[in-house]
Amino acid sequence: MARASAVQAVTRLDFKESLIQTGKRETTDALLKRIKTLQQKLAALEQDHIEVRSLDPVKTPLINRTILHHKDRGVRAYAACCLADLLRLYAPDAPFNQAQLRSNDASQMESQQPTIAQKITDVPYYTEYFHLIESLATIKSVVLVCDLPEADQLIQGFFTGFMEIVRPDMNKVLIRHLRDILVALIEESTSIPSGVMDCIIEQFELFSSKPDVLSFQLTVDVCNQVADKLKRPIYSHFSDIQVDHGKDSSHNDLKILSDSHKLLLTMNKFCPDLLLNVVPLLQDNLKIADEVAIRQLSVKTLGRLFGQRSGAEDPARKYASAWRAWLGRRLDKALAVRLAWVEGTREVLIKHPEVRKELETNLMDRIEDSDERVRAAVCRVIGSLDYETALHHISPSTLGKISVRMGDKKSSVRAEAATALARLWDSAYSEIESNNPDAVAQFASIPDQILRCIQFRDATPEAKLQLTAIFKSTILPLPKEGDDEQAWVDRLLLVASTLDTQTFHALRNITGLPHFAKGQSPFMAFVTSCEAYNGGLVGDGAQDIKARLNFIIDAIARTAFSDFEKAKRDLHTFAEANEVRLFKLYKTCVDVHSSLSAIVKARNEFLRRVHQSHEDLLETLTSLLNTSAWNVVNQSSIPPLLKRLQRPDSEATANAAAKLLAIIAKDGAPMFKTHTSQLAIVIMDKKNEKLVEVGYQALAAVCKVHPDVAPNEHRPVERAITVALTGTSRQAKLAARFLARSKEPEACEELVNNIVDGFSDVTDDQRLACLRALAELALSAPKAFETKSEDIMKYVMNEVMLAPSPSSGVDGETWVDEAELEPLDRAKILGLRVLTHRCLAFARDPEADTVLKPILKLLSSVLENDGMINQNTQEGGPAACHLRLRASICLLKLANVKAFDRAIAGPGHFELVAGTIQDPSYMVRNLFLKKLSQVLPGQRLMPRWNIISVMAAMDPEPDNVILGRSILAKVVQSCAQFPQSEKVERIEMPLVRLLHLLAHHPDLGWAEPGEGEEGEEGFQSEQNLKDIAKFIELYLDVVANRDNIGLLYKIAEGLKGVRDRHSDNSKPLWTLAELTQLMIRNRAEKYAWSIPIHPSHIKWPRDLFHHAENLEEKKRVQKTQYLSDEVRNWARNLGKRSVIPSAPTKRAEGASSPSKKRVKVESTRKVSKKKRRRVVDPDEDDDEDEEESDEDEEDDEEGTDTEEGDSDEIAVEEEDGEAVLGRGGRRGAKTKAQRAVGRKNKKSKSKKASAKVISKNGRGKDGDEDEEMNGESDLTDLEEED
Repeated sequence: MARASAVQAVTRLDFKESLIQTGKRETTDALLKRIKTLQQKLAALEQDHIEVRSLDPVKTPLINRTILHHKDRGVRAYAACCLADLLRLYAPDAPFNQAQLRSNDASQMESQQPTIAQKITDVPYYTEYFHLIESLATIKSVVLVCDLPEADQLIQGFFTGFMEIVRPDMNKVLIRHLRDILVALIEESTSIPSGVMDCIIEQFELFSSKPDVLSFQLTVDVCNQVADKLKRPIYSHFSDIQVDHGKDSSHNDLKILSDSHKLLLTMNKFCPDLLLNVVPLLQDNLKIADEVAIRQLSVKTLGRLFGQRSGAEDPARKYASAWRAWLGRRLDKALAVRLAWVEGTREVLIKHPEVRKELETNLMDRIEDSDERVRAAVCRVIGSLDYETALHHISPSTLGKISVRMGDKKSSVRAEAATALARLWDSAYSEIESNNPDAVAQFASIPDQILRCIQFRDATPEAKLQLTAIFKSTILPLPKEGDDEQAWVDRLLLVASTLDTQTFHALRNITGLPHFAKGQSPFMAFVTSCEAYNGGLVGDGAQDIKARLNFIIDAIARTAFSDFEKAKRDLHTFAEANEVRLFKLYKTCVDVHSSLSAIVKARNEFLRRVHQSHEDLLETLTSLLNTSAWNVVNQSSIPPLLKRLQRPDSEATANAAAKLLAIIAKDGAPMFKTHTSQLAIVIMDKKNEKLVEVGYQALAAVCKVHPDVAPNEHRPVERAITVALTGTSRQAKLAARFLARSKEPEACEELVNNIVDGFSDVTDDQRLACLRALAELALSAPKAFETKSEDIMKYVMNEVMLAPSPSSGVDGETWVDEAELEPLDRAKILGLRVLTHRCLAFARDPEADTVLKPILKLLSSVLENDGMINQNTQEGGPAACHLRLRASICLLKLANVKAFDRAIAGPGHFELVAGTIQDPSYMVRNLFLKKLSQVLPGQRLMPRWNIISVMAAMDPEPDNVILGRSILAKVVQSCAQFPQSEKVERIEMPLVRLLHLLAHHPDLGWAEPGEGEEGEEGFQSEQNLKDIAKFIELYLDVVANRDNIGLLYKIAEGLKGVRDRHSDNSKPLWTLAELTQLMIRNRAEKYAWSIPIHPSHIKWPRDLFHHAENLEEKKRVQKTQYLSDEVRNWARNLGKRSVIPSAPTKRAEGASSPSKKRVKVESTRKVSKKKRRRVVDPDEDDDEDEEESDEDEEDDEEGTDTEEGDSDEIAVEEEDGEAVLGRGGRRGAKTKAQRAVGRKNKKSKSKKASAKVISKNGRGKDGDEDEEMNGESDLTDLEEED
């Protein structure tokens, strides 16, 4: 049976006809019918059960030219299928010899290419074609081609043919068969034909940007399956290009190399395994020392290669050697190479988490590269990262280093750093808003960092403008549509809630409100001047209109643009264009009453019109619009802010809303004009204290600007009286201010009467509220105050100021918030306010001096007694610190009145105020300096006050020294535009006041032996003189320059020709004058300045100096050398260095400041260690609000905003019990003893000096005052006395 089965299994081809009929002419149909029948029979046969000899009769006719080259497509198709079946049935033997096989396969290809190029699904004989391809692919009989002599041509024909015939409408199975055929050919061939490689490379070059093309997909599939076979020829291809074109950097060679690298990257993208041998070629290129362009190209290519495939194998492992070499190129000496390396890191950071840590470290190594373009590129790379990568794979230290670059000297680096951080914050905004802890920790501080750089005291105007523009455009952009006001305001609140006091101050400046409040916003004046100019067609007053326009354009170009000339030119062009519609749109953007929707709409139309008609002005006008428009806050911000304050999402949001509303009320009161009805409702709230405060502050502010919008109803007034009596201290002040500006001024008298009537049974909290209200009324409603002034003054003095303090016996200089003091001590501080404000109310009254004298005596007593009202009240500890600070600030306020200032400038008073900068308490010194930074740059005080900040030169805290320097620098900057005579009076001449102040400084240590005592007259300690020299150095650091060095020298030299009016001994003054001359010469030598003889006439302050008794004495003094040779020896380097302390670091809450020691002196008491903690300046906000109320003196303390802001962070200054020699430290027992003796001696010496002046000159104090009152100057010409 088994044998029978085997016999039955063998079959024979049952085809008896002859394919080719000889001897007669037959039709095509007959031939087609026979060959079709043959194909069907062959297809039905199985390879293992066929008697191959039965196939011999048909194999030879099938390769006859009559059939293979028949004109009929069907004949050829069936013939090809028959041949394929024969190859299948004869396998593994070949049915034809090599010649026959060559003819067979060539005919198959030649006959099938044009056919399959037709529409695949509709082409005739599609089934036969599919059968042919399937047979070649599955049986792999096509590999017989590789044995032929012309195999390379045939294989190339398969590749080129398949690439041509593959079509999108092909069956996927058919395409897979084509791929299998090509794979089989490559695997079977001993070498890859060059034509095949050309075909493959051509596909990568042509269709890399079109990966959906089927021929390209077919090529990629084939390459991925036979990558091992193609590695060597691919390497040879790139190696040949490298050898032929990698020897020099000619343009043509570089182009060819660049094209080859693009091909390499395309291959890596789709077939990375082809390049394992090629990557070392790129690595070798990195070592070509003389060809920067080739190194640059290879670095760029490797970077893109490493970062091309997301989720692929770790490049540091796959190409370990090349990876290390590529990392090393970050230190390449060529800029282009380093730049290419930095730019190449972005994609690697994004797509390969496993190498991010190593790559981030190397990338940050370049953040301090010597070239700005590399630093900018590093910032740009970090800023381009997506949110997830930046959140999870970029360390906070990296973001910190980027933020440092915002202070870079180069504009491009600053811009890239700020843009990078702003973009990251913008991408994380939604997550920060939803309080995602990771996003908050990583990105929430970015606005604070940008604002801190804007606020940085050494930032250039260009840097500030640049960073501000980026902050506005990315952190706080205007919405595309102006109807979503709440979302826009919420974004501002989120930013504001993350800021500290200093950076919030910077945000306040960005809003444009402070400049608007001071009348320093020229933008509305600019557009109105443009309208008046009318394109140059002006009638009457043309000269004035043009001059005004030129002045405003000059001011805007200097303050709002870094390129002054271009801005000035473009703004003039804009004015000359005289397009009324543009003027109207711009006016809408800068109008304080415009709503958000109006601003957005006007801005978009303005920029569109400028782009269409004045494209060359677009950059300048866009910058102008971003600077001048109300694009951070406007009147539409008020309802959303009130809503968030009424129903806050968080405490931080409520605080931010309250701060912003307070700023708008203080600086932009007109914005509340349309919201007074809402404010009237707000002030009736009995639970939300912040809301009530803001409501009263806003109402009072808007009623001052627009009295007609004050509420007409009596309820708000009645409520204000109640709040002033029972509310918090701040509520009482703001409510009293509102009453003074309401439509019922008699309500102020009612409030005063109620307060006075309640003095007898007032509680501690009520007393504070009443005193705060009275302090406000003393300024805002002085007539109402004066109706009960006697009762008020009696109560304030007897029941408050002269009452024994509960802080008696408390030692130390510990600082606490004012709210933590005992109620009576807080009342004493408020009492000083009440007394001072009453004086200010009498500023223009004939009885002003009478009112001032007792108050001046009281304030001076507080400073003389180290914070005690007198020896009986015994205030101590924190209360004494607050009282000293308040007394100094009060004296500073009084100095705004010229009549009061002359009294303060008298012997003893001015020195006491200056001594506050050297107070034992850090916070007293710091807060007073900050108050000076607000007042002095405005130059509303007399010139003598300009030198007071110099007294911070020896402060043990570097931030106070820097703050003192910055104040003086701002004074110099403010006076730069003054007339020359006034500039000299305010900048250079205060040097004599500084030297006079130092000559009477308690730490000068001048020894003056009495009769019968041994010793020489002079300085007790050389160190004391060295310390005193620090003050002069700081002054010269800021003031001295090439232009005024001669004048300063003449001033110092001329001091030896006058006598000290406040002392019988002028030698300390002359000695300091000589020291100053020496320091000026040293400084001139350091900077190679010449010291010219200054020709101008010097006027000496009459209140400080008088002339020598005779000419001989004057000449003798001028010839005498008061500095010893020893002093001159060590003073040779004085003035050759700057007083620049190390940069202060931000203090953590509760941190301690380092102990600062100068000269240790013996002390009879132990100095308690100072502990500082985080507090809010108890005076800052209130003082600023009080200044608004001063109807007689125009906002005496609001002259200028300080760039340093108001810090609410303080630290601990630990001292080891040793006293520090003055100048910011503890004065010590020696200093206090000298002061005590000095106070007794000053009076007698002053009297003697006055008597001498009267006897010699016939003029006394009254004469001096009359002379001084003739003008604003505090300088007079002493030479007139001769």
